[in-house]
Amino acid sequence: MEQYLGLPPDGSAHGPAIDHLIGLVHWLMLILFVGWGIFYLVILFRFRKSRNPKANYSGVKSHVSSYLEVAVLIVEVILLVGFSIPLWSKRVDAFPLEKDATVVRIVAEQFAWNVHYPGPDGKFGRTSIKLIDSDNPLGLDRSDPDAKDDITTINQLTLPVNKPVIIQLSTKDVIHSFNLPAFRVKQDAIPGQLIPLWFTPVKTTNQIREELTKTFSVSDVMKKSRIFSMPVMARLTVKSSDHMDDMMVMQDINDSTGNAIMSKGDRLTSDNVAKITTAGSVEVTARPPANLDKYVSNEDYADSAGHPLVAKNDNLTEDAVTKLVAGGIKSVSARPAANMDNYVIMDEYKDSGGAALASKGDAVSDDLISKLAAAHIGQVKVSLATPTEIACAQLCGLGHYRMRGYVNIVSQGEYDTWLSQQEASLTPPAAAPDTSQTASDSTTSHN
Repeated sequence: MEQYLGLPPDGSAHGPAIDHLIGLVHWLMLILFVGWGIFYLVILFRFRKSRNPKANYSGVKSHVSSYLEVAVLIVEVILLVGFSIPLWSKRVDAFPLEKDATVVRIVAEQFAWNVHYPGPDGKFGRTSIKLIDSDNPLGLDRSDPDAKDDITTINQLTLPVNKPVIIQLSTKDVIHSFNLPAFRVKQDAIPGQLIPLWFTPVKTTNQIREELTKTFSVSDVMKKSRIFSMPVMARLTVKSSDHMDDMMVMQDINDSTGNAIMSKGDRLTSDNVAKITTAGSVEVTARPPANLDKYVSNEDYADSAGHPLVAKNDNLTEDAVTKLVAGGIKSVSARPAANMDNYVIMDEYKDSGGAALASKGDAVSDDLISKLAAAHIGQVKVSLATPTEIACAQLCGLGHYRMRGYVNIVSQGEYDTWLSQQEASLTPPAAAPDTSQTASDSTTSHN
């Protein structure tokens, strides 16, 4: 069942048990859905009006439905007592020893995940709400000896593989839901509480990225290329009562004192028309919108004097269309934007001459897609750039969608190297020795 549910790759030791339980629950739901659906249809057929013209107030005397309900209850108790409670109990009670685990504090806030590592001494430094500012979101007191080597990051959680991780979760403001989909971890952060959770990552981020590799068709994207006619400019006479929301002005408009009334690209709303007529203007040059924001140009375009207007792979925003129309361009070749910013290349690609076009890890941009298409490469292997993310599953505000972080699971050696780099960044560079006095003394001695 799990393979049909579209679950993300599992990268934690306890993940298979979670997935197995999810599969069992869905099997139960499927059986109930089909079973009760069949039962409903049987009842409709058996007790149809043509067969039972008169109501029978004694009803059905069979206890089959009661037996079915008891059977469903027994299955649900088995799922709860035999699977859910033992799995939950292990997650909340069977914590590893801190000396055998990587211990990290994570403090949520609108809209970021603040990560706090204890440093080489293994002790978290003192924090104070009075020290919190934009440069110190955790309020870490660097004057505390235990805090001098502490490491902090924002939206970036780096952990070693095959080693238990203990996370001490809290929040500075509202409820947030700390969610690591790839590691089957989810825990609400509650204001005023420090909630511990743990898991053991058994796959690196690179391994999970490899599992998610898929084929992306460059040819299919390029086949959607079309020729689009540019909007036609028109000289319009406006009156104070007019409103032409579907038209955009093609020049900046100022009043008699030189103050700006409208900018190029603004819509001719009733308010803007009133401003124009009040300022004494009666004519404007305008055009209808192109609505090509989701397309990118297939070519470079320039005006008659050779001045560039739009470059190849530029998005055809309304500003870009305004430049094209003003530059006398009647039509453009464009294709839908690939919208593959969250993906990276998973192989090496070269043109017919052997020149490198893309390397593993390169971002899949529209510019790269055009280069691959020009080299007649029809398909490429891609994968998610950030397959192991931190997501907030709680609706914590209008900026909720921005509260995303990245979990980077690496080998122990890579983790140690990363820690060393972070520790080095905390130590200010040593001042260069003052050689001026030495040189002066040497000169004096020589004389």
